[in-house]
Amino acid sequence: MSPVRHIIALCLLAFVAVTPSMAAECSPALTAHEERLADQVGMDKDVLLMVREEARNDLHRMIGYDENGYQILGAGVVVSVSRGRTDSVLRSLRERLRPRKYLAFLIEINDAIKRDKIGVIRGTDQFDILQVMHTNGEDNDVSHEEVVERLRVWEKKNPFDIIGAENDWVEIQFRKVPSDLKALAEEVSDFSPDAVDEGAGSIADLMKEIAATKRLLLFWH
Repeated sequence: MSPVRHIIALCLLAFVAVTPSMAAECSPALTAHEERLADQVGMDKDVLLMVREEARNDLHRMIGYDENGYQILGAGVVVSVSRGRTDSVLRSLRERLRPRKYLAFLIEINDAIKRDKIGVIRGTDQFDILQVMHTNGEDNDVSHEEVVERLRVWEKKNPFDIIGAENDWVEIQFRKVPSDLKALAEEVSDFSPDAVDEGAGSIADLMKEIAATKRLLLFWH
């Protein structure tokens, strides 16, 4: 064997010997903390791994709210994503997790650092998201029960997906533009005045926003 071929052969043998160990080191796996987290929240470990890989960030315990507005540990996880990837990561997680009977939703929007947080809980009823966050508009005398009831009524008329929620806000995305935008916008103005006064600016502008994005953000500050 020529010296050149001998060197090539040695390199190939070294590559074969090293590659399996490198693959093992690089193979995805939950950290010890994430393993414990999966047990604490009662979620499948492969689902947590899917979320971490999609978001490319560490997982943490979700913080929810009780009926008195106090923060409590929620039965879910949360992961941080950079602003530019928020929509794509959320969309991908929602599609991938739905068959596994999990729900993904936006849980925090941080304009200061341009990073958002996505939460994941086990379930098939999207209104469970509102329950975990105990979403309400109590600053405007709108209870949690009234928020759920009103959204269920709207959902029957114009099907939508709950794509984000916290204690005092909820964002929905209609599957198609509502047929009577004016009536809906007027209801929104009555139910969540801040969504018009501090958000869109006017009923007409709210109608334009919904028509363009199929999204509606309700909030009570």
